Formats: sequence, C-alpha cells, structure tokens
Amino acid sequence: MIVLDVNVLVATAIPSHPHHPTAVRFLEDAVTKHEIAVPDVVWSGFVRTVTNPAVVSPPPTWDAIRAFMNAIRGHQAYRTDVRGSVSSIDDLIALCERFDLRRNLVSDAYIAAVASDHNAVVATFDADFDRLPVAVVHP
Repeated sequence: MIVLDVNVLVATAIPSHPHHPTAVRFLEDAVTKHEIAVPDVVWSGFVRTVTNPAVVSPPPTWDAIRAFMNAIRGHQAYRTDVRGSVSSIDDLIALCERFDLRRNLVSDAYIAAVASDHNAVVATFDADFDRLPVAVVHP
C-alpha cells in the first residue's frame, strides 16, 4: 500500500503545478499496482494548500476540489479503512523527539506513523521523509 502525501495530491490536482505530469503518471501507475490511502490529515493539508491563493492562483473551485477528492476516494485501489489514526500517540511523540521534528515536520511524522502502522510506503516529493524510519518513494 502507498500512503500519499499532500504534495503528491496537490501536484496531481493542479495542472499548472511543475510536478503535475510526473504526479499524474505516478498515481496512474500506483493505482494499477498498489492500494493507495490518504490519511485525514493529508486531506486537510490538501484543502488548506489548494485554497491558499499564495500557493495556487487562482484556487480551484469548491466543486473542483470536491470532484478531485471524490475521484481519488472512489477509485477501486483506494483504501477507505486508513483514516489516519496512529496506533500510539506515544510513538508519534517519540518519533518527533528522536528526530527533533517540530512545526510542519510534525505532520510528516504523523503521516509516517500512519504508513508504518499499515506497513505502507509514503509517496512524496518531500525529502524530509528520507530521514524518517519509513519506506518512501519519490515520484
């Protein structure tokens, strides 16, 4: 199983994103070979990012955001049972402490913990994941 990071979803959803072609090819390939999951924290980050006009200008409409999310969530490869709860908050805090993860990196630690709980790989463009004890694939 592959757990998608925010940046992969943003790149897939936004045609003007510099990684859009790479992300689309990666996701199309991933859903033919693997199950995919998107923890709730990632969906929240996706909506936060694409509605920020400093990041995406103009931002997509709410209907476009909803349609994109429903397309991913409706795919047969999508795992609906991986909502995103980590099995242990103590493990999350220990991971943050061990790698001195703070601020935005706490979300990365959370995503890594969800992936680890499900023996999954994290798909991301973010090199910060490379220092965490989780399998990572960079599209």
